[in-house]
Amino acid sequence: MNPPARFLARQKTVAAIVTAALLALGLALYGALPGQMAIHWNAAGEPDNVVSKPLAILAMPAIVVFMSVLFEVTGSDAGDRIVGSLAMLLLLVVQVMVFGANLGYDVPIVPIALALAGGMVAVAVYFETR
Repeated sequence: MNPPARFLARQKTVAAIVTAALLALGLALYGALPGQMAIHWNAAGEPDNVVSKPLAILAMPAIVVFMSVLFEVTGSDAGDRIVGSLAMLLLLVVQVMVFGANLGYDVPIVPIALALAGGMVAVAVYFETR
């Protein structure tokens, strides 16, 4: 197994790093973020769902922790853990885009998210077929 795959197979480590990064970024940006934050965009790239700032900051780390627990409980193999780690890294990137959009940056969330998801699927298929 090559070094990137070996790292990604250590899913608990990836989950801890992603969770810490999400929490640190959320805390660092807390004062600058609006009280109500867009967390979902429609296909036209328009926000269509908003939640309170604390929920917007804490939901993604909670999802990553939940995913990590699921991988532990189900006794997933290395390939599954690699795919899970990739999904967690994708969630980190999505949260950074959400923060950027809520800070007023023009973030083309829909095309970027679709491209990243497609790339993740391609990498996941690569690891699963090896």
